[in-house]
Amino acid sequence: MALNKTVHFETLGCRLNQIETEGAAEFFYQRGWSVQMASAAARDAEDPSVALCVLNTCAVTGKAEQKARRTINLLLKKFPAAALIVTGCYAQLSPQQIAAMDKRVVVLPGKAKSALSRVPDLLPQDFDAADLRNILQDQKAGDLARDPFVLLPKTFFAHSRSSIKIQDGCDNCCSFCAIHIARGKSVSIPASLALERVVALEDAGQSEVVLTGVNIGQYRSDWQGSAIGIAELLQLLLERTKKIAIRFSSIYPETVTLRFAEVIKSPRVRPHFHISVQSGSDAILKRMNRRYTRETVIQACGRLKGAKQNPFLACDIITGFPGETDGDFAQTLSLLKEAGFVNAHAFPYSPRPGTAAANFTPKIPERVKDQRVAALNEYSAAAKIAYINSFAGTVRPAIAESVHGSAANSVPQGKKLVRATTDNFIHAEILLDQTAAAPQDGQPVMVKILSANESAIRQGAEWEALAKLA
Repeated sequence: MALNKTVHFETLGCRLNQIETEGAAEFFYQRGWSVQMASAAARDAEDPSVALCVLNTCAVTGKAEQKARRTINLLLKKFPAAALIVTGCYAQLSPQQIAAMDKRVVVLPGKAKSALSRVPDLLPQDFDAADLRNILQDQKAGDLARDPFVLLPKTFFAHSRSSIKIQDGCDNCCSFCAIHIARGKSVSIPASLALERVVALEDAGQSEVVLTGVNIGQYRSDWQGSAIGIAELLQLLLERTKKIAIRFSSIYPETVTLRFAEVIKSPRVRPHFHISVQSGSDAILKRMNRRYTRETVIQACGRLKGAKQNPFLACDIITGFPGETDGDFAQTLSLLKEAGFVNAHAFPYSPRPGTAAANFTPKIPERVKDQRVAALNEYSAAAKIAYINSFAGTVRPAIAESVHGSAANSVPQGKKLVRATTDNFIHAEILLDQTAAAPQDGQPVMVKILSANESAIRQGAEWEALAKLA
C-alpha cells in the first residue's frame, strides 16, 4: 500500500467518464492516497508532490482528442514528478499516438479501465512510469477488464449529485460514431446491484441519483426470473426506495415507449430529459444509420411532455454531416421548434477514424458548419431564456452544488455565492449575505427563480439563472 502519496484525477467528456473517474479515485482514497480532483488548468504553479496523474479521455470528436493532448501536456508540466496514466476512449483508439508524447505517459486502453481498481494495491511505495507500465502490462491481459461496473463510486469527490452507471457500450453501428468501437457491445449492470447501490445512496442521505450509460435504452437484465429493460428497472428502483429522486443523463428517442412514459409520471423522476437526436432530417438520419426517424423524435417528446408538466427537453445535434443540404439543416431547426427542445448541444461533424462516415461525400465546408452551429446556438439561447423566464416567480426543489474556480472573484463585496440545480435542470446562482447560512453541497433546497441570466446563457456559461433561497 502506497501511503502519504497524492494522485491527481482529471476527466474529459461525458458524465459516464466522470463517474468512472470518481470510482477510481475512491479505490485510491481507501488505500491511503490523497486525492485531487480539481483541474490542473486552475493551478498557478507546478506541484511536485503529486506522484501519479490519471486522465480519463473522450474521443467523440476531433476536438475532444485535441483537448486530451493539450491536457496531457498541461499535466506533464504542472506535475513534473508524476507518472501519467491516460485511459478512456481516446486511449483505446490511439494508444501509440499517446504513448509517443512523453516517457512519463502510460496508456491504459479504455476497455481495460477497470484495472484502475487494482493499481493502488500493485504499486510499490516508490515507483516510476516504467514500473507502472510493467504492472499494467502484466494485468491488462488478465481479469481486470472483465467487469465494466467495478468503478462504481459510493462517495463523490467532485460532484454534489450522485450518479450510477447502469449500462456501457452500444450495439448500434452509427456511421459517424467511434464510441461503439472504443467501448464495445452493450453491457448492463445486474438489476440487483443497481438496486443495492441506489438504496445505499438513499441511506447515505443522497437526495438524487443520475442513471447514466452510453445507450441506456439498451439496458437488459434479469429480475426474479424475468427479463427487464430500462422502464422496468426504473419501476423497480422507485418501488424499492422511499424518497430519492431519479434523473437520466441521456436517452435515445426510441427509449421513450408508452411503458417508459407511464413510469416516469412518478413525481420522483426529474422533469429533465436529454435526447440523442443528431439531426431533424430523415435523409441524414438514414445516412447516420440511426434507428429512428424525425417522427420518432416528435412522438418521444410528445410522450415526455404528456408525462411531465413543462419538462426541460435538451438534445445533441451534429451539423455539417457529409451530404447535409440547406434543406436538411432547415428540417433540423424546425424539429427543435416542433418538438419543443429548450436546449441544443450543437457541434460540427468531425470524421472519426474507423467509421463509415469518414469516407462519405460530399464534405461540408468548415465555414458552413460554423454558420450552422451558430444558428443552432442562437436558437438554443433564445429557447432557454424563454423557458427559464416562464418559471420566474415560481419555487422549485433543487440540489445545492459547490462553487469552484474563479467564480468567487466576481461576487459582490459582502456577499457569498450559492449554486443549485433545480429538478428541471435550471442552473441557478444565488447571492447571500456573508452572515447568512449557506446550504451544504448536495443538500436539498427550495429556490425561487427570479429570471434568466441572458448574458451568461448567450456566452455559453453553465449557470444560467438568478434565484434566491425560498
